[in-house]
Amino acid sequence: MKAYDLLIQCESGLASIIGSEAEPGRVGVSVADIACGMNAHAAILEALIARGKTGEGRSIAVSRFDSIVGWMAVPLLHHDYGDTPPKRVGLKHPSIAPNGAFICADGRQVVIAVQNARECARLFDFVLGDSAIAGDHRFSSNSLRVANRPALDAEVSRTFAKCDAEAIIEKLGEAGIAYSAVNEVVDLSRYSQLRQSSANTAIGSVGLPAQPAIFAGQPPMVPQVPSLGASTDAVRNEFAAS
Repeated sequence: MKAYDLLIQCESGLASIIGSEAEPGRVGVSVADIACGMNAHAAILEALIARGKTGEGRSIAVSRFDSIVGWMAVPLLHHDYGDTPPKRVGLKHPSIAPNGAFICADGRQVVIAVQNARECARLFDFVLGDSAIAGDHRFSSNSLRVANRPALDAEVSRTFAKCDAEAIIEKLGEAGIAYSAVNEVVDLSRYSQLRQSSANTAIGSVGLPAQPAIFAGQPPMVPQVPSLGASTDAVRNEFAAS
């Protein structure tokens, strides 16, 4: 079978846990291609280290399907050993509550990720301003909060809908609760933590996201993007010589 990225996302079951409750979705970047390349890179380095110790090389095979299935380990374990397979829940977390995106008064969405009882109590008391919610037996444990997610989400939504996103974000920060704005690509483009590097191309310098790894004392590499046909003669000469 052909192994295009979208096909692998669907064949591996990844699409079944992405998207809204109504329909599956596609991860918006080519994750199967990227995962396969990262696994190949790691395997090559592993083989080089082994060769340095033993003097023996090894053959390596990596597939897109295996790469995405490796990322699907947790949903697969939920299915094989849990009560039910994971369901699509959009920006919510399938097994933690309150956890997900909520709409603020200015129309922006803010995601909260409450991970423990202390954070949950801080959310109820400091952000929602209603400590009585913490005494509600429906919300006394994570499993009960997940089971009663609609009622809990309604409580959170009621408060978020009264305030602009910046005001909610300020409260969440003061309360020590993990949060994130739901940013668009335009927001990423002007994000303060976005590191960029310049690449030289035939039409001039182009800004690209910097490499994730930062090596101490080593300046970032400046990529060189060749123009169309720049290596044609060299390649032809190499093959002609052999």
